[in-house]
Formats: sequence, C-alpha cells, structure tokens
Amino acid sequence: MKKKIYLAAGCFWGAEHYLKQIEGITFTQVGFANGNTENPTYEQVYTDLTGYAEAVLVEYDSYIIPLRAIIRLYFKAIDPTSLNRQGADFGTRYRTGIYYADKSDLPIIQEVMALEAKKYNSPLQVEVAPLKNFYPADDYHQDYLDKNPTGYCHLPIELFAYAKNYKPISVKIRESLFANQDLGYRDFHSKLMPAIEKERIIGVRTPQLRKLAKEYAKDAEIDDFLSSLPHQYYDENNLHGFVIAEMKDYECSIAEIDRILPYIDNWATCDLIRPKSFNKDHSRLIKDIRRWMKSRNTYTIRFGIEMLMTHFLDDDFRPEYLEWVANITNDEYYVKMMVAWYFATALAKQYEVTLPIIEQKRLAPWTHNKTIQKAIESYRITNEQKEYLKGMKIRDCK
Repeated sequence: MKKKIYLAAGCFWGAEHYLKQIEGITFTQVGFANGNTENPTYEQVYTDLTGYAEAVLVEYDSYIIPLRAIIRLYFKAIDPTSLNRQGADFGTRYRTGIYYADKSDLPIIQEVMALEAKKYNSPLQVEVAPLKNFYPADDYHQDYLDKNPTGYCHLPIELFAYAKNYKPISVKIRESLFANQDLGYRDFHSKLMPAIEKERIIGVRTPQLRKLAKEYAKDAEIDDFLSSLPHQYYDENNLHGFVIAEMKDYECSIAEIDRILPYIDNWATCDLIRPKSFNKDHSRLIKDIRRWMKSRNTYTIRFGIEMLMTHFLDDDFRPEYLEWVANITNDEYYVKMMVAWYFATALAKQYEVTLPIIEQKRLAPWTHNKTIQKAIESYRITNEQKEYLKGMKIRDCK
C-alpha cells in the first residue's frame, strides 16, 4: 500500500539523502511544509518569516516498511530535544516536525514519540501536526547530495550507510518464508483454499512456520510486522497467527487478535491461532468470546466459536454456551461449518446436555446434518450413540 508522510529534520539535503536509502521508501522530494504564504521560494523561507520548515515528502510502501519503522529511523537522524536547530543550522526553518496527511497515522506517530521520549531527560521538540501545505523546492535542491557528493551535510556519512543496510522486519520475514518455500506443498495447499489466489501462497509447511514464528517473536521490531496489515501473502498471515500464539500476556494477545481478525480471509489462518495466554484467564476470555461471536465478520464469529469449543467444553462448560452457538443466524459456509464442528465436539464431551438441541432440531437443516455427520465420524462417540444420531438426520436436506 502506497502512503505518504512529511518529515522535517533540519537541512533537507541530508535528510532526503538519508531517507531515500531506506528500503521500502519509494520516492522522496524536498520542499517547504506548514507555512503561511503561497508558493514560497527558498530565499523567502530562509528569512524565517514565512513559517515554513524544510521538509521531505516521503512516499513508502507499507507492505515493506511500516510508518512506525520510518519514524524510528527518522529519530536516528535528528536531535529531538533541540529547538529550531539541527547541527550547525539554526532558525525556525530547521525545526524538526512530523506532518501527516492521513489522520489514522497520528496514533502511530504518538506511540513512537512516547517511546522515544523515554530516552531523553529533556522534553522532545518535535512538532507533530496535520499537513497544512507543502511546496516542492526547485530542482537545484532535489537529490542535492547525489548531484554534489562532497556538498554540505549536517548528518554523519555513517548514517547513510546504516540506512542503506537497514532491512525492515517484513522484508526479513518474507525472505525467510521464500527460503523455506515448498512448491509441491503450495500447489497442494492451494487446492484446499480455492478462494485464495495461488500467487498469494508461498508454500511453507506448518512446522517451519512455527519455528520461524518463535524466532521472530523475540525480534525487537516484531510489532512493525504485526502492524503491517493487510499482509500480502497467506503464509505471512499464518506466521502472524503463530507469533500471537507465543504471547504470554493476555491483554497483548487480545489486542493483536482484534487487530488481525478483520484481515483474516480463510478458515486455515483463523483456525491456527491458539494463544497460550488464553489457558490462564478464562474469566476474561469468555467475555471476549461473546464479543467475537456477536460480530458480523465471518472469521471473527468463527474464531469466537472455536475458542468456546477449545476452552469451554470441559471443566468450565456451562449449558448456556450451547445456546449462544445455537442462536447464531449466519448463512456463511465457514460459520455454519464451525457451528457443526462445535456441536459435534459438544456431543463428544457433553453428550447428555447437548443431545436435546439435536433432538429438537434447533439447528438449521444443513448444519444439523453436518453436526451428525461429524459426530458419527468421531471416535469419542459410542456406536450406540452413533446409531441414535443417524436416526435424527433430516431427509431431503441440501
């Protein structure tokens, strides 16, 4: 996804040269941001009477590098506690600032700002504001250090090398996935999920995905990957789900699940997310399950039912939970399949309490029959029970 952000970091010659080195940044342009006049010239801005800051328009591909990573890298190129001064350059035109055109970027900017503020004893002097205006500087200033390699720059040359060698975690993960690609597995797996374009399936086997997820879950920049939604590849979504499963904090797990659920577009990704933290906090989990099951999103509902089936059909089971699922009215195939799976499992674990719902034919005919089919296939249902269930099938049901 192509996005834009406008960054003021002192003299825009060095700032642009630094930012353009970063993988995922696709275009840069120097200019003047958030001033009070129209079409200012460099000479006018230089007087500090126009209110403009020297800034860099940054266009980037959020599939490759998220905004939070760009803002973190931006902080490496500035002294954020210095007011109206960077290096030897001073004046309001050299102030530091982050100017956003998309208001949804503000929480991300604020999040990184708060983390950076903890590193300093003095308050940050970085201006954060919506973009009011931006005027490109003339050609002389564009790509200045490319055209003048020995020209003035307030940034150390080592910083340019750092930016050029920096690899966003999304890129590292994608490279790891393709390094573990199994084309035969991809072709086989794509047949199981015809709704997912084959080009979006890399073909990484589940054990390897789990292994990679455990490795990347420890990476300091993993949140950059988790926040880069939607992902481009099916395997990225699956690795994302396995990373969430590694989280030990309940609140963090819930926050990440709520973030990814709207982007899940297949049953396989939905069904593999099994957070370890859920095993320890059923009192809070049941409330979140109820919330998910009330959603209108197919895979959010499915996830809620699956978590109810996984965690609340044993010691913490209550008959009212059967009613929650029985009362779901949704014609989406993958919701109906999950309802059937739930009741088939409930018959295996809580047969006497669950049976009346089947006897009373409380479920939609297709779901009713699918429940019986899956129950009959279960080794946990006795032969006597299977014979009884067979007699309750609804005939002529499509």
